This record gives sequence, C-alpha cells and structure tokens, in this order.
Amino acid sequence: MITVAIPTYNYNVYPLVREAHKQLDKTGVPYEILVYDDASTQTFDTTDLLLTLSNVVYKKMPANLGRLALRYQMASEARYDWVLFMDADMFPKDRFFMAKLLKTIENKTADVYFGGIDVPANPPSPQKILRWKYGKERESLPLDIRQKNPYKSLISGSICFNKNIFLTEAQVLLPLKKYGLDAYFSYLLKKHDRTVVHYQNPATHLGFEDNPIFIKKTEEALQTYNYLISKKLMPADYIKVTSYGQNFKKWTPSFVRQKLYRLLKPLLCRNLLSRNPSLFVFDIYKLLYYSQINLS
Repeated sequence: MITVAIPTYNYNVYPLVREAHKQLDKTGVPYEILVYDDASTQTFDTTDLLLTLSNVVYKKMPANLGRLALRYQMASEARYDWVLFMDADMFPKDRFFMAKLLKTIENKTADVYFGGIDVPANPPSPQKILRWKYGKERESLPLDIRQKNPYKSLISGSICFNKNIFLTEAQVLLPLKKYGLDAYFSYLLKKHDRTVVHYQNPATHLGFEDNPIFIKKTEEALQTYNYLISKKLMPADYIKVTSYGQNFKKWTPSFVRQKLYRLLKPLLCRNLLSRNPSLFVFDIYKLLYYSQINLS
C-alpha cells in the first residue's frame, strides 16, 4: 500500500528506518522502505543493520545524484502507489505516525498529504541556532495556518505523494539541476490544480545546518528563484521575498541596491552568526541579496 522513501547523505538513518519499520509492521498493511544513499563519504556502523529488517531496500548510489534526482529514482522504483518521502533527519513525533498517515490516505481522494513539521523545543548549539529558529517560527506551523496557504505551506522533509503525480511534476524540474526548487514544485502543484490535504501528524526535524551553511543555501535558493522568474517559469509574487524584491527594484536604482548590500552585509551577518539571530534581520538580508543579484 505504501512506500516510505528515505534519501540519505552522510547521516545515520538507522534509527528512523527502525522506527518506521516498527510502526508499519503494527499496521499490517503491505509496505516497503527504500533507503537510497546518495554516495555518502561517511560510513556508519549501523548500515548493515538495515539489511536485517524485512521490507527494507538499501542502495548506495555510485555517484551523487542530488536531492531531486535521487527522489525521482526512488519514486520510479517504488512498488506502491503512495510514496512517503522522509528526509534522513526527520523522525515521527509519536508512535502512531504511520497509522495516522495510512488512515488519512485510505480514501485516496487527494494527490498530496502533509502532516506538518515539528521542531524540538530546546535550541541546539549556537552554531546551528539560525536554522533551528527559522524552522520553529517559519516551518512548524499550526494546521489552521497551513490550510490557509496549502501549497506554500508544504515542506518536503516529510510529505506523502501519489506516486504518478510526483513523477509527473518532478520530471519538469529534473533538467534544471538547481538547489532550492521546493517553491517551484509547490507552484507547479498549484498551477496544475493538484489536490493537497493538510492534516495533523507532524514529523520532528532533528538535523540543523551550521549558520553559515544555512545562509549559503538560502543564497543558492534565491539565485534559483531569480533564474525561474527571469525565465518566466514562476511568477515573482509567488514568493514573499521575490515579490518584495521586485517592488524594491522598481523604486530603487541598481547602484543604490548594490551599495546598501555592501554596506549592510557585515552588520546583518554579524547578527545572523550571533547567539541570538533575528529572523527580521534574515529577511532584510534575503531582500538585499536578491535585489543585488537581480539588478537588470
């Protein structure tokens, strides 16, 4: 009935697989768990334990495919019509996570099911606090808020798709080979009128990048947004920062935007790399960064 697809890279995925396996066994439904390692450079003592679990398929890729291509391969090779993607650093919030999901999708009326994201209450080390704070305030949203913006509230870390719908939409993204395509994917779902159901069944996000890495990934995502908008693949007003950025561009000369970015970047980064980063400052940084790469 369901395939749980867990892509992994340099992460000990065994605890997640073991928990998913235990929960699914209790439901009595047909299932498989696919664990595809995207050419990790680290090894873990627990990897061999994956092979001792029934209904678990473990593959290590000979070369790094990238996040989307790996997910596409997993969905292509899935045995069942429903595919639950779980990032390696996600974990079911409670022991009924899989049962709740199966109960929700049993009528099979929607294309996408999303149960939400939870973030641990205690902050991690200061080196990772920006990503934690962003997840806690911007991604861990109540059900009623998610339902008001069903497409923009989707988080790919723990999400269930009708397999054919995922393959159809993801095929459009594969040639782009860029980071930060989640927003475009959600836009395609909206554009093609795919049915999205939000329900209450969060997975807990356990892994957080160091602050500089999170900032770098955000910059890469903004570059991708700029490309998509310049090619008229996605409207600028679909994402808040690019919508504001277009208005900022309209009313501010390019040399002013460049100068503001150069002058303010050190001050903004000082806050973002501190022990108490501000998400308002992060928003300003994103706006200025996007504005200076979108000069023409």
